[in-house]
Amino acid sequence: MLQINRLKITIRTTEQEFGFDQTFKQGLNFIASDDNTCGKSSVIEGIYYALGFEEIIGGRGEKVLTSVYKSAIEYDGKTYNTLESEVYLELFNGADVITLYRTAKMDNRDSRLITVHFSGIADIKSGVTDFEDMYVHMPNSATNEKGFHTFLERYLGLELPYVNNYNDSESKLYLQLLLSSMFIEQKRGWADIFSGMPNLGIKEAKQRVVEYTLALNTIENEKKKIMLSDEKGNIEHEWNAILQLFSTESRNAQCNIYNIPTAPRIIDDTVKAKIFIEYITGQGIDEYIAYLKSELGKLSSLKPKIVDNFEALHSELEETEKQIELITNKISDARAKLVMEDASIKKLRENLDTINIDIVNNKDAARLKNLGAQVGSEIMKGLCPICNQEIPDTLLPSINEFHVMSIEENIKHLNAQREIFQFALDGHHASKEELKTLITSNEAKLFTLRRLAVSLRNDLYSVDDELSESIVYKKLKVANDIQSLEEFKSKFSEEINKLVELSERWKKYLEGKTSLSKEKFTPEDKIKLASFESNFKRDLRIYGYKSVSNIEEISISRDTYLPVINNFDMKFDSSASDNIRAIWAFTMSLLQTSNKHLGNHPGVLILDEPDQHSIIITNMEAFFKDIYAIEGWKQVIIGITIKDTDTRTAIEHLDKEYYKLIKIANKAFAPILPKADNKIV
Repeated sequence: MLQINRLKITIRTTEQEFGFDQTFKQGLNFIASDDNTCGKSSVIEGIYYALGFEEIIGGRGEKVLTSVYKSAIEYDGKTYNTLESEVYLELFNGADVITLYRTAKMDNRDSRLITVHFSGIADIKSGVTDFEDMYVHMPNSATNEKGFHTFLERYLGLELPYVNNYNDSESKLYLQLLLSSMFIEQKRGWADIFSGMPNLGIKEAKQRVVEYTLALNTIENEKKKIMLSDEKGNIEHEWNAILQLFSTESRNAQCNIYNIPTAPRIIDDTVKAKIFIEYITGQGIDEYIAYLKSELGKLSSLKPKIVDNFEALHSELEETEKQIELITNKISDARAKLVMEDASIKKLRENLDTINIDIVNNKDAARLKNLGAQVGSEIMKGLCPICNQEIPDTLLPSINEFHVMSIEENIKHLNAQREIFQFALDGHHASKEELKTLITSNEAKLFTLRRLAVSLRNDLYSVDDELSESIVYKKLKVANDIQSLEEFKSKFSEEINKLVELSERWKKYLEGKTSLSKEKFTPEDKIKLASFESNFKRDLRIYGYKSVSNIEEISISRDTYLPVINNFDMKFDSSASDNIRAIWAFTMSLLQTSNKHLGNHPGVLILDEPDQHSIIITNMEAFFKDIYAIEGWKQVIIGITIKDTDTRTAIEHLDKEYYKLIKIANKAFAPILPKADNKIV
């Protein structure tokens, strides 16, 4: 809960100090004046400003405040230049009293600094009151320990949820958004429901505010959905990273991996058993490693002298040179095919671009046609609207009859063409990747064979007693291949274990997704929303809403939580004065429903000049009486002009026990008489 106990504003000028200092009670409070230019709104701005909620007015910092805080104050026909201005706001949360202190104009003190005194205003001057400095309107001021709105959230006993923002991440449901449904300022607050809500980058902020205020379970469900969506994205990202690693490592190892799930799924023993690695020769990796070890054993058994292997070396060189020629030709053919694939891809992309443009143009034409435009007037000119060919002006049947497709048929045909071209493009991309892999693999083989050929030639032209360079090279090569494949196999096993771990997370994600309620609203939510709708319609009747003959036609949308008539925004069917009544009713019904169903409404409303568009005074009186009839905790502060007799009469008809009237006789900021100690109190 939030109660404003006292507001003290001081404006210091060269010649005189001016100020406003008043207390407020639980229930209904009026800040009233006979004229609309006495400074009531400036006083109410001081409340917003002390709380760090000036964004509801239209911006951040002292720049949104009226001139009395920043530049000059007028009193009795004289202008005084403002040197310093400050606001003290005493609050009560049902347990503790605190005082907020914030300056609007003061050298050597930033306006983003808010000092929290842990006492009432009257006790600050004692010098023994604890205080703490905090900041507002800076990064993380709603989440960091020294952020003022973090403190205020905790002080009010709120636990604001994290919700989706427009950066595809999460942000806290800021206090400014929540209180914008309860603090309605004069200039733009009466334009529409939530019209004073600042844009803080939160998706569907109005819905989230209503859900939190009424403590609907949907906001918890949304939070769970966000968490599940984030987990799904993380698993998919990590899964794809492992697949990409497999692709790179297997290409380097000249291996193929089969039966790896290409998307997250549950990997049980059956699925895991089907995953295997095959060397490019078609052998399983274990089989090929065994083969290499056998070859290494054979090489080790060969006599190392050239004289002992001359004929074998000569035959091997011939075979190696044939293999070099064969693989060189394969690389050349693959590169030629790669050029052809690139050309095909380029052509298909051009065709797809053309088709996409045609689809857009035809959809625009269909849209215009549906709106009643004379689309297809080319036919009147004797031209086909699609191919621009001349249409013969004869009614006689032609030997070759052609059916000119309608716009809708053409769009359908173009979409089918796009699917065909996209399928072909995907196929050429796949072929291109296969060719690149083949070229890389064959180039690696070619390098090895050329190195072997050099060693064989060196052996053939060496003296007989020298050691065979080719045998040594082949032994090293085979040993290195065995080591590389075993390292690849070990790395593969590690990554498979990671996939299994991701599979377990995926299983939990699916279980969490299944456990989410299939319905948007729980039974408790339905009761609260029905109560909210009932209170809203009840309030409309009490406040004299007449734009719709049958109030029962009005409902609260279960999508936007805003009032609608036959699924259309209610304001379109409301007169200017009835739009004001609708804002009263919506604001009040939020508080009424929250109090009844133990929601999160802090119990405070601030309404600046609710008497808009010549509201009938009996309706205004009914509104006032309804305020102090609200069950549960509430404090309502109303800034109002009582220039006409009707408004004054409406207030006088109220039971004085239930409201406090703060009457501004001349100006809200009056001269402060000198005192011995006038610094704080």
